[in-house]
Amino acid sequence: MRHFGKKACGWICLLAVLALFLPEGAKVHAQTPYLTWTQGPNGWMVYTQDAYEPGMVLNVGLRSPEDLFVYEDKLYVADTGNARILVLEGREIVQEITAEEMTSPSGLSVTDEYIYAVDRNSQKILIFRHDGSLYKQLGKPTEKVFGENTTFAPVKIAVDKRGNLYVVSEGSTSGVMQLSIDGSFLGYFGSNRTNTSLMMILQRTFFTQEQLDKLFKNMPSSVTNIAVDELGLMYTVTQGQNAAEQGQSVRKLSIAGADLISPHVYSGGFVDVAVDKNMNIYAIDSTGTIYEYDSYGNVIFAFGYVDSEMQRIGLVSSAAAMDVSREGVLYVLDKSKGIIQEYEPTDFAVKVHRGLSDYMDGKYAEAEENWREINRANTAFLFSYEALAKASFKRQDYTQAMEYYKVAGNVSGYSQAYWYARNEWIESNLAPVLLILLGLFVVWKVIRVINSRKHFLDPVEKQWKRLGKSSFVQQLKLLKLMLKNPFDAYYSIHHEEKVSVFTATLLYIWLIVLQITNLYITSYLFNQTDIAYVNFGSLVGSILLPLLLFVVCNFLVSTISGGEGKLKHVYCGTIYALSPYLVLMLPLQIISNILTENERFFYEFGFGAIICWCGILLYLMVQEVHVYSVSETIKNICITVITMLLFLLAAFTLYLLGQQLWQFVVSIYKEVALRV
Repeated sequence: MRHFGKKACGWICLLAVLALFLPEGAKVHAQTPYLTWTQGPNGWMVYTQDAYEPGMVLNVGLRSPEDLFVYEDKLYVADTGNARILVLEGREIVQEITAEEMTSPSGLSVTDEYIYAVDRNSQKILIFRHDGSLYKQLGKPTEKVFGENTTFAPVKIAVDKRGNLYVVSEGSTSGVMQLSIDGSFLGYFGSNRTNTSLMMILQRTFFTQEQLDKLFKNMPSSVTNIAVDELGLMYTVTQGQNAAEQGQSVRKLSIAGADLISPHVYSGGFVDVAVDKNMNIYAIDSTGTIYEYDSYGNVIFAFGYVDSEMQRIGLVSSAAAMDVSREGVLYVLDKSKGIIQEYEPTDFAVKVHRGLSDYMDGKYAEAEENWREINRANTAFLFSYEALAKASFKRQDYTQAMEYYKVAGNVSGYSQAYWYARNEWIESNLAPVLLILLGLFVVWKVIRVINSRKHFLDPVEKQWKRLGKSSFVQQLKLLKLMLKNPFDAYYSIHHEEKVSVFTATLLYIWLIVLQITNLYITSYLFNQTDIAYVNFGSLVGSILLPLLLFVVCNFLVSTISGGEGKLKHVYCGTIYALSPYLVLMLPLQIISNILTENERFFYEFGFGAIICWCGILLYLMVQEVHVYSVSETIKNICITVITMLLFLLAAFTLYLLGQQLWQFVVSIYKEVALRV
C-alpha cells in the first residue's frame, strides 16, 4: 500500500510539471458526442476533424422558446411559453421585455433602432425600443392588393438595413411578405417553385374543370424561416421532402428573387438559417444537425445529432432556431429542453474560416500557406484544393492549378488553366515541332527518291502487299468500305460471306477496349469519371449484353417474319454497323486533349455524328441483311426492341423467383440445422 502511494505521488508530480508547459489559455475538451463531415472529392461527404465543440449550456428558465437573435454582444430570445423576450449577456439576463399585446412571440429581429417581434396568437408585429418600451404594432395590411381574404399569420421576421420588414406568414405559398416600417404591404418575395410533370400537363389538357377541381392542387411549399445578411440578400429555408427534392430547402436570393446557390447537400427538415460576417451560411434541421455552407452553397461542415434522451452536452432534442455571433460562435435553441446550446469553433474551423474570408477577398496567394496547412490536416477537404488551385493559377503555375482543379471537380477552372498552359506550350514548342515535321517530310521525300532508283524497299513493299491480301486484313478493310459504301459492305457480309465470326468477335473486343481507353485517354473536360470507382465487369456487361441481346432478338424476329439473314450475318453485321465508332472514336478521344471547355462543340458534334452514323448503318444492316423494304425494316426494328424488353422482363422475373427460392432453401436449411 505504501509502494502504491509513492507511485501515485510520482505520477501526480509528473502531471503537474507537464501542466506548466501548456500554453496559456489552452482548453482541454472531451470528445464531441457527434461526428463532423465535409465535402470531399467527387462531392461525397467524408469525415473530418471537429469543426465546433460544445461550449456553454444556457439554462435561464425558458419554456417552449421558438427564436433567438444575436446582436452585438447580446443574445435575444423569444421565450414563447413565458410570453416574453429575454436579453442575455454572457450567462446573465440583463433585460426582460413584456407587453400586454405579446402572448406568444415566435420570431425576432434586432436592428440599431428597434427590436422586432412577431406574435403568433395576436397575429401582430410588435416593434420595441431597446429600453423595452413598445414603439409600434402592425397588424394585417389594409391595401387592396393584399386581399381581404388573405390570411395574415406572421411567425418569423427579418429586417434589412433600409428598415424593410420581411415576414413569413404561416401556410403562405406566395412567398415572403415585404412590408415597410409603417406596415404598408410592398409585395411578395422569394416564393418557391413548383415542378410540372408530364402527367399534370396531360391532365390540364384533357380533364374538364370539374375533374381538375377534384385533384390535389400543385402548390409551392411555404417558406419556414428567413434571414437577411449585411448586404440585404435574403435567405430562406423550407421544410418538406418536396422542397428538398427541388433544391429549395435552403435558398440565397438576389434582389430580383433569383437563386444564387444550389446546394448539393441539404435536409428536408431545416428549421432556421443564419449568416455570419463572411457570408457563410448556417442551416439547422429539427434533429440538431447543422450544415455550414460557403457563400457559393458548397458544404464546408456538417455536424450534430439528435439527443435520444441521453442528455449529453452538445446534442439537442428539438432544434427551433440558431444564430451566429461575429466571433463565429453558434447558438442553438432547444425548444423541448428550454436551453441554448453554444458551439465554439475549433482551431481547424478558424483556419478554414480565415481561408474562406481571404478567398472571398481575392487574396489567393496570401492565403496559400494557410490552405496548405488545412490540406495537410485533412487531404479530403475539398475546398482546400479549390483555394490552392486559385493560388497556383495566380502565380502562373497552370499545370499545378490543373491538378488541383481536377481534384476539386472544377471543370471550368481546369479548362481556364489548361487554356493558358496550352498557350505556353505552343509558344515554347511550336517552332521545334514545325522543324521536326519539316525534317520528317524531307527524309520521307529523300527515301522515296532513293528507293525509286535503288529499290531497296522492294522486299518490305512485297511483304506489305502480301499482308494486305491476307483474309484477316481484307475483313478489316470492310470497315473502310462500310464508311464509304455500306451497301457493298453488307453485300460482302451477307452474300459473299467475307467476314468470319472470329474477326467480328475481335471487333467486339475492340469495342470494349475503346470504352476503357475512353476512361484513360479522353480529356478530363469531357469525361469526369473516376477510374477508381469504375466496375469493369459492369462496364463490359453494359456494352456487350445490349448488343448480343439485339443480335439474338433480331434474328428470332426476322426468322418468323421472312428475313433472309442468318445468325452469323446479324452477329457480324451488327458490329460492322458500328464502324464509325470503331474507327473514329480513338482519334476523337485523342483530339479531346487539345480542346478546352469553350471548344466543347467540336467534341460533342463529333461524338453525336458518330452515334447518328452508327444508327443509320444499323438500320441499313437490318434492311440489307434480311432483304426488307423500308416499312418491313421499321416494323422489324420496333418488334425487336419490344422483344428485347420482354426478355429483360422475363430475366428480372426469374431473378426475383430465384431470390425467393434461395431464401426458401436457406430457411429450410436453418430450420433443419436448428432442430438437428
